Amino acid sequence: MVFKKLLAGLGLGGVQVDTVIAPQSATPGGTLVGQVNLRAKSDSQVTAVDLQLLASGSFGEIELARHRVAAGLHLTSGSTPSVPFTLPVPAHAPFTALYGHNLPGLTIGVRTHVSVASGSAKSDFDPVTLDAAPVQQRIMDALGTIGARFVRSELRPSAGLAVPAAHAVTFYAPLPEGQQPGPHVPQVVFLIVPGADDLTVVVELAAQPGAGDRHHLSAADLESRNADEDGWINEVDRWLTTILQRAQTAAPGAFMQPQQQIGYGRHGRPYAYQGRQPYQYGGYKRRPGMGSAVAAGVGGAALGFLGGMAISNMIGDAFGPDGAGQAAGAFEDAGGDGGFDDGGFDGGGFDDGGFDF
Repeated sequence: MVFKKLLAGLGLGGVQVDTVIAPQSATPGGTLVGQVNLRAKSDSQVTAVDLQLLASGSFGEIELARHRVAAGLHLTSGSTPSVPFTLPVPAHAPFTALYGHNLPGLTIGVRTHVSVASGSAKSDFDPVTLDAAPVQQRIMDALGTIGARFVRSELRPSAGLAVPAAHAVTFYAPLPEGQQPGPHVPQVVFLIVPGADDLTVVVELAAQPGAGDRHHLSAADLESRNADEDGWINEVDRWLTTILQRAQTAAPGAFMQPQQQIGYGRHGRPYAYQGRQPYQYGGYKRRPGMGSAVAAGVGGAALGFLGGMAISNMIGDAFGPDGAGQAAGAFEDAGGDGGFDDGGFDGGGFDDGGFDF
């Protein structure tokens, strides 16, 4: 008996499991569809087949959802039954892809647990991609249109929010017209928590974690922003304008500093640049002809939220002739920690060095 249990635990007897998830794109608030394929290597009594939707990263592993798809299955040796499933994805789940590019720092996957009466269990893990849901996409589009630039994506403890963890998107604040790039440009964090029919966003300066502004939009508010061509741009810009009024009180060097020691992610001392140029953001000024791009839903991608041309060109132009050698890399840091490199972000929170377009 002990030997049989050992064989089952090693996969030489009992039940093998392979979970297949349909290739259709999924979003937070949607569903993952697939099937659990079982193969009995001996007569087995399956007591339960459970699915966990998990998020993992520098914060560890967090369960987003759990769903039982079958129980009480008697499998004869050699049988190969399949159990179809539809796994709901919580609305507050983080998205892992934007504009067709996977975001580093977060992994979402489905772990399958098959428990058998003998006491052994099989486990299978399958990574999945979650595209941004419509409300998340509109916020990212607005940020790109305004001129923000993506830094990192992660989960954070969501103190005061009715979710186990909140999706935090960190980005560089827009570079005001007439100002040159430099360490005075702060990083801003959006903690985005969509509900079934509402939205909560906590906006904070990366240099001042835990001291953000909470914004809540009801179902009627969301409908209003969606109906207005500039509704989301105006809303997001209002959030930014409010929080960036505090930028002058943020720790120097917010443009390049690593995350603060608040219990997650990377730790380290702030970048100690004592810059004199104050950051002054006066709000978004819409450029002629931008309406059609935003209406088409491509504002963020076109304006370079993930390292596209518009922001890189603006930064490159700011260097002038003396900076021609750096223009292609936009803002390359000699230490490899916090600089732009060929349109990506090199070492500033990405484990794999940035994007590969």
